Amino acid sequence: GVYLVIRANPLYSHEAVEGVSLFIACLGTFVAMFAATMALVNRDLKRIIAYSTLSQLGYMFAAAGLGAYWVALFHLAAHAFFKALLFLGAGNVMHAMHDELDIFKMGGLSKVMKWTYIYMGLASLALAGIFPLAGFYSKDTILEVAINEDTYLIWFALWVTAGLTAFYSFRQVFLTFSGNERYKELGHHPHEMPNYVLIAMAPLAILAVIFGFVFMDSFQAFTSTVLPVYEMSHATHKIAWVFIILTTLIALSGIFYAYKKYGVGLIRDEKVEGSFVYKLLSNQYYIPKFYDSMFTKPYAEISDMLWKKVDLKIVDAVVDAIAKFIYFSGDKSRAMQTGNLSHYLNWMAVGVLLLAVIVSLSAVLG
Repeated sequence: GVYLVIRANPLYSHEAVEGVSLFIACLGTFVAMFAATMALVNRDLKRIIAYSTLSQLGYMFAAAGLGAYWVALFHLAAHAFFKALLFLGAGNVMHAMHDELDIFKMGGLSKVMKWTYIYMGLASLALAGIFPLAGFYSKDTILEVAINEDTYLIWFALWVTAGLTAFYSFRQVFLTFSGNERYKELGHHPHEMPNYVLIAMAPLAILAVIFGFVFMDSFQAFTSTVLPVYEMSHATHKIAWVFIILTTLIALSGIFYAYKKYGVGLIRDEKVEGSFVYKLLSNQYYIPKFYDSMFTKPYAEISDMLWKKVDLKIVDAVVDAIAKFIYFSGDKSRAMQTGNLSHYLNWMAVGVLLLAVIVSLSAVLG
């Protein structure tokens, strides 16, 4: 989707349809924050990473909507490395925990899965946009674009989302790898993955670290040959360091708050978990329930009714009737196959007589 929006930029980058680009940027910003808020309280290891992916796609759409197509594509490329590393790390944890995904039932896995812990911690730092990892260069450039285009509300929303991203990323890391070993209550005996799996993850870890400062300039030069060139204004360059510091501070604040709350393990707060906001976020704004009640269940009921009333009683009945007719006609026509030559000659005579009658009628009526 991001690639399609980038490649189709001539359709909506013209001044006559300037509002379309702004709409794409606003929609991307909304999705970035919307998905990040759902990841804040989720307990499913893979779903947290999936919401994170959706949120980062929002960043990419925001950049594309603001006209910084190469920046959107750069974040797509950089994000691929540390997000793939996160998913592979989650796969390691799932394997060790016998397909358990609830991070509230984990904890203390760093003691038995040191390398997976390092990989996922590194990928989470990149996702949070901490210098000098890949996510820092791509995400901060998107925020710089928002300032350059004077879309301060978009910048603020993406800036807040950067803090949320850092928090939920390390909430996941701390609840999975730190604190008390809650998995023992389930009788699990987790272990680290084989060396060949860990070695296969190493290139992603390396690229999650170096991709930004090594390939950013060459990536921009390469994409400028096929995409519209986007340049920051001189004024933006002068104050860019201020916004970089602000973004880094909110990301570090998110990590610190996650450590303060979950660094020692799972400490549940019934008051917080019983609040309206917590329930709203944990139920994904009740969107799945809305779709289930408004679309899925009615569709299933209509399908069941059509199956019972139409498919079984009409379609199947017609098919069965045709089959019965064929069987019936076969039984009747089988009576002609007596093996008696005189009977066959009689039927041939009847056939010839019928043909003669048909030919005669055709000649008379013709």
